[in-house]
Amino acid sequence: MIRTLLFFIALGINTTVGGIGVMVIGLFQRHSKIALEWIMKPWAKALVWIAGIKLTVEGVENVDFRQSYIVLSNHQSHMDIPVLLAAMPNHFTFIAKKELFRIPIFAQAMRGFGILEIDRSNRNRAIATLKDAAQIAKSKNISILAFPEGTRSEDGQLKPFKKGPFMLALDARLPVLPVSISGTFPILPKGKLLIRGGQQVRVTIHPPVIVENASYESREQLMDETYQRVASGFMQYES
Repeated sequence: MIRTLLFFIALGINTTVGGIGVMVIGLFQRHSKIALEWIMKPWAKALVWIAGIKLTVEGVENVDFRQSYIVLSNHQSHMDIPVLLAAMPNHFTFIAKKELFRIPIFAQAMRGFGILEIDRSNRNRAIATLKDAAQIAKSKNISILAFPEGTRSEDGQLKPFKKGPFMLALDARLPVLPVSISGTFPILPKGKLLIRGGQQVRVTIHPPVIVENASYESREQLMDETYQRVASGFMQYES
């Protein structure tokens, strides 16, 4: 209970202070590496530390820092975003569900950084967001992170992937970087507000899946290959 109280106090203070900083930087530059490295990553690392997470990152050698990716990860918990911000070494932004843009300050900070808002209930708007993401990734040499399950898993198990993020990869002609998160589910699962601290969390960055010469007809194969890579790291440490 004490850890939970400290976590949410820190979340409120850090989000308010950091969010203002990101908003100010966003007035001059969206997708700023300064905002990512000096505000967002420290924000995430502070939350990971307060939650008592023992974070291990594997596969950093699979990231080419000269290359943009469509980063696709499984989604278990509220803690996945702080964990990924703390763990991932490259410059990236998110695609986030529209509901997160209703949170005061947090929403303005996300817009200031250039995080993309997706309306999953409106297919045309969702497609437009994915096209915007493809353009940003190509023009600004920045990776795009998305959760292909579409939402957090309710039981911690890996769910089927949606097609949208793979259409994004094919539109942008960018490699998919599969990422597995293992261990966040018991910390702060969907529908819960009590932090269960002291957990071992492992982020595994897999070798990229090349899509340069892939066709839209082969997206099922791309989805399957990505799913298998995410599942391999996920199952290895969940079992």
